[in-house]
Amino acid sequence: MKYKPERDLPEFAREAKTLSPSKLAEVILNRRNEKVTPESVTMWFKRHADVFEQLSKELVQGLPNAQQTVDTSIFQNGQFQELQSVKNWKVEMDSRELSNDTKSGQLVTLRCCCEGKFNHGQIDLVKEGKWCLKHPDRLTLNDAMQLISVLKEKGLDPFQYKRALKDFLISKGVVIGKKIAVGRSRSYGKYAKLFVEMPKLEQILAEIKAQNSEAYVADRFMLETATRVMASLNALIENMELVGDHAVVTVFDKGRRSKYAQGHPWDKRVSASLLGEIQVLIGDRKAGKIFLTLKEKVLRELNRAAILKFAPDVFERYPNLSPNHFWRHMFAQHMLRMTDWNYAPVAALGGWTPQALEESYGKPPDETVKQWSEKYKLTIEVTA
Repeated sequence: MKYKPERDLPEFAREAKTLSPSKLAEVILNRRNEKVTPESVTMWFKRHADVFEQLSKELVQGLPNAQQTVDTSIFQNGQFQELQSVKNWKVEMDSRELSNDTKSGQLVTLRCCCEGKFNHGQIDLVKEGKWCLKHPDRLTLNDAMQLISVLKEKGLDPFQYKRALKDFLISKGVVIGKKIAVGRSRSYGKYAKLFVEMPKLEQILAEIKAQNSEAYVADRFMLETATRVMASLNALIENMELVGDHAVVTVFDKGRRSKYAQGHPWDKRVSASLLGEIQVLIGDRKAGKIFLTLKEKVLRELNRAAILKFAPDVFERYPNLSPNHFWRHMFAQHMLRMTDWNYAPVAALGGWTPQALEESYGKPPDETVKQWSEKYKLTIEVTA
């Protein structure tokens, strides 16, 4: 039988209990012996939004409730968030005005816990027989404690899972007390000692400039604005606005969860010096990418070689460090010192939360705190 999307897609979606384009494309191949792309499935649903909406309602209504056997359908294509306890939790997080990043992270983490899949599916506790699929409506405190114990046995940092499970259970009215202590992430202070003095950074940049001027400007852009590598390499000339002697470049950072498909729009101030380098780079071009030919892999190799040459201890201490992400770390470390360890402005400029910034780079050094104790003194004079 020949594949006809108007007939087959609704039927297959109901049978497979999913609207996942990739899963439906697989069903079509198996049932109709025709290879279609997930993108074509997506486009068909976009052209037939009424069908998609009706199927969405049917699939949500057909999800297992708290009294029924759980199957994988509740974890597919956003349906998990439609379960009652999860919806209630999301409303509660909204009322607490948590950031979109935090809410999205919490929801994804809870789904991983209920499904028993971690590290992007590399760990599947259900397949290992150490967990069973859990409906969030009936997830209990004992379930949570048992799961945390298994995750610790697996060597995973339980911090994010403890945080999500505890918050979710509290939203259901469960009294936690001291039975789940969230504590701190293992990454707390992970990059506290990742610091390279500015003279060495200048040597690294000079080495790269001698080999590839485009890479040099990209590295300076990442260092001075804390922009992630792909957002930097995709920055457009038409999104650069001259303001006096400097410029503002709007980048779209996919590293930040947002409602925007292309990423979160983020205005970055470019200094007069860096602007001059960019203008030399783009010449007479009025549109297109600022970094027209530079590839991420090439930039990574150049950065790694230069860092190894002038600051080899960086990779000795952090062997898995991304050479391109190194510049974002350097922004954080140098800006923290420039602002006297004022987390709020550095976090705002770099796109962290103050808490995330402190968790990565730790608290100020003892010597800095000692200097503060001398600089800031509260003197109270008591007169009888």
